[in-house]
Amino acid sequence: MIYKLSNKRIVVKFGGSSIGNSFKEALQLVLKLYEGNEVVVVLSALKGVTDALLYLAESKDESTIEEIAEKHERLANKSGIDLNSAEILLAELEQVLRNEKNFPNKKAFIDHILSFGERLSVNLFVNALKNLGIESEAVDAFHIIRTDNSFGNAKVDFSETAKRVKVLEDLLKQNKVPVVTGFLGGYKSFRTTLGRGGSDYTATILGSLLEARAVLIMSDVKGIYTADPKIVRDAKLLPFASYEEVLTASMLGMKALHERAIEPVKGKIPIILGKTNNRRLGTLISKINAGMPILTYKIINENFASIGIVGVNEVNFNAQIYKRGRNWICFLVRREELENTLNAVHEVIFQ
Repeated sequence: MIYKLSNKRIVVKFGGSSIGNSFKEALQLVLKLYEGNEVVVVLSALKGVTDALLYLAESKDESTIEEIAEKHERLANKSGIDLNSAEILLAELEQVLRNEKNFPNKKAFIDHILSFGERLSVNLFVNALKNLGIESEAVDAFHIIRTDNSFGNAKVDFSETAKRVKVLEDLLKQNKVPVVTGFLGGYKSFRTTLGRGGSDYTATILGSLLEARAVLIMSDVKGIYTADPKIVRDAKLLPFASYEEVLTASMLGMKALHERAIEPVKGKIPIILGKTNNRRLGTLISKINAGMPILTYKIINENFASIGIVGVNEVNFNAQIYKRGRNWICFLVRREELENTLNAVHEVIFQ
């Protein structure tokens, strides 16, 4: 497997839990990567903020703005960060909330409200990097990632987006670290979002267009496991996983990576998943696989769920087959039996 290693560009994405619970460790990782590399950072909103903003858009309850402000203020105070520019964003949020009539539909209004989560986290991170002596600049993905008007789950226009990444290239040439809002895009003068978990997608889009050496996806888990380690007690960490099997697993419900994140870098750029706390890298996604099946699950409705097994065509297990494809199979189970069945299937496969 040969990758273009002459390029020293690295894109690193931090999830909301990473920023909220491991803010110092995230900064230290960027500092370490910055030694001899060109680094682009992609950020999610702080954990819980996207849900709070969604509630705000639906309810118009302005007390929610104060709760969001306090969450960012606590982190800023803990980290010795100036919050002046965040106050401007919060004032803008109040104005947008009172002007829903300016948007073409409810979904467009909601996307604009949701954008404040990433914009606020980027503001914090840039100020923190500057405090550490790293020249950094906030970059709103609205100006770079162009999409269609499918508000809430927008499709990226790669040709238009490619024309705009020069903004990032110019910052890198100035030895700066661009910190980009994940999850967000733009259609004409309106803000769009790429679907929940879309910051992973942002990172691989930018990694592809910048021809990065690697894309790092950092979160509160170490990598991809043979099953959800929060449910399956004997789940094993996968050191390697192929693009194809991760794409399939994501489509069947795996939460470790956004299902659209593979396509931009497939066959070209490795993705490395890791845990921000202690800077532990776990799974390399490339052309290599570890030869270990991946179990996934997805809630279908209030009564049923599906269990997917990627990397096998047959499993000796007594359950109704729901769907199947090349090198994967899905079983149908009742929701109340999901956890027990996941553990049982995992035991059958890895006994």
